[in-house]
Amino acid sequence: MAGTPDPDGPSSGKRTYGPDFLTALFQNPLDPGYADAAARRAEGFRRTGTRRRVTNAVAMVTLAAVGFLLVVGYQQTIDDAPGRTKTRDALIDQVQSRREQAETLQARADLLADQVAALRKRELGGAAVAGIRALEAATGLAAVRGSGAKIVLADGPTSVDAVTGERHTEGQVKDTDLQLAANALWSAGAEAIAVNGYRLTATSTIRQAGEAILVDTRPVTTPYQVVAIGPADLSTDFRNGYAGKFFQTLSTQYGLSFDTAKVRNVTLNAAPELKLRSASPSTAPPAPSGSSSAPAPSGSPSEGG
Repeated sequence: MAGTPDPDGPSSGKRTYGPDFLTALFQNPLDPGYADAAARRAEGFRRTGTRRRVTNAVAMVTLAAVGFLLVVGYQQTIDDAPGRTKTRDALIDQVQSRREQAETLQARADLLADQVAALRKRELGGAAVAGIRALEAATGLAAVRGSGAKIVLADGPTSVDAVTGERHTEGQVKDTDLQLAANALWSAGAEAIAVNGYRLTATSTIRQAGEAILVDTRPVTTPYQVVAIGPADLSTDFRNGYAGKFFQTLSTQYGLSFDTAKVRNVTLNAAPELKLRSASPSTAPPAPSGSSSAPAPSGSPSEGG
């Protein structure tokens, strides 16, 4: 194939390209300037005189500036190191001190709790203390031990749309899933429930905070273990109920991990002390001695109302 004529003449030294540009480019990949420079160097051409001295001076100044900046940066790093180390050591000391204070306060709180329990037992008697312990176990303020069921939920795979970048989180466990599991266990006869070791009470909350799930403001992570103490058939009833069928569907369609099992002789720790904002007696207070036992007329205001 005849080459395309060079408009600058045959001795211009420029590359010419035929219709097949890629073929011509691969056949002659180097620019002619490289060949010219190599030829000039082979002939012994070197920069001389003023031009050479200027080039060398510029190179030396550049190298000196770079070296100066490196020295300054290194010196600054060395100077800042003691300050950072001192700050880090101070923070470590503060953390250690706060940890020791917390341990001391926890030990004192445990000692006071034991003293309160001993005084309560001495003043109230065995029957009253037994009733209080039963109420504490029912409300979650005392540890309980028994048999029941364990529900395990774990996140499935998370895919990302290659076009939009959107994350598909249908296979991830959400706060509503743990709420559903806990409510289904209560409905099936559970007497006590804990999520990842955190005991649930009448005021407990299970909420989503971003991608984290909080149980009473404490974060829990996958796999989520919901352990309940209750009837012997609690695990079977849960799996065959609405919640179990719902989780089986999620497992089949989105890869969410779901399993149920019977457990024996498990211990659920007590929940932290409840912080009640208001309370009312479940029964009317006894009438004072010597007062009339007749009930107050309907609609009359009561004390404290």
